Amino acid sequence: MSPKKRNILEAAQRLFIEKGFRSTSVNDIIEEAKVSKGTFYNYFSSKNECIIAILENAREETSIKRRAVHTQQNVSDVNVLSEQITIRLDIYHEHNLFPLFSSIINSQDVELRDLIKKNYFEEIVWLSNRLVDVFGEQTKDVGTDCAVLLLGMIQQLRHPWVSQPANVSFERLIQFVMRRIESIIYDMATTKDSLLKKSAFELLKEESTLTKEEIIERLESFYFQEKNVLPVNVIQAIEFILEELSKEKPRAFLLEKIVPTLTEAFMGSQQEQKATNIIYNLWELLDTWGVVRK
Repeated sequence: MSPKKRNILEAAQRLFIEKGFRSTSVNDIIEEAKVSKGTFYNYFSSKNECIIAILENAREETSIKRRAVHTQQNVSDVNVLSEQITIRLDIYHEHNLFPLFSSIINSQDVELRDLIKKNYFEEIVWLSNRLVDVFGEQTKDVGTDCAVLLLGMIQQLRHPWVSQPANVSFERLIQFVMRRIESIIYDMATTKDSLLKKSAFELLKEESTLTKEEIIERLESFYFQEKNVLPVNVIQAIEFILEELSKEKPRAFLLEKIVPTLTEAFMGSQQEQKATNIIYNLWELLDTWGVVRK
């Protein structure tokens, strides 16, 4: 992400939190960011696009970091799942997104509220799948119920009236909630005590919008633009991925091991945002091939 674009997003986020989304205008963002109107509209067509970009960046960062946690680890380890859940809370806290969500909900903006709803549904689907990974196939029919219960417990335990006096870390909170879920999920599975169906939440889950060929094109473009400034090991990793993707039957298990090295290599670099988008697309593609979930 360019410094100018990042500056605009940071200014917009400050104003959305301080003044509320409805009360913040594009001119307010331009003044806060100290940029021209032309510069703003070069990156965004509206203030809605600003908030969508902020949330999408956090979503992609969460997905990629969760992937990195389970790479080379046992996907059925409850501690791995706890760490993956904590990652999302840490990112939201780091980017000060919790008050931003309140601003969106209070704005009554249908488009943005639908975006929050879509992200919530995606989290339920992801979490229900991961609970089955950890607690076994016998919990499949109650995974969605337990995912909703888990998120609900986190939300209530994070309420300022509860969390501030208790001063509990995200890690400790998640571990506590996971112990509660472990104590009920097998009983729910045994008694078939299920209320919700995962299919209801999957209806809003979008398919990957990029084909293999489109991802190859994006990665090749990035490669040729940045090749002169990339370390040799990163160049080799990108070349390997491009070669593997070009095959009729790419070896997904190899790509799954190589892609996380790109995440580490670009962390904190000038190319991080552009690389993050491509890495996210790669993981989406691997999902369609049945690679182990993030």
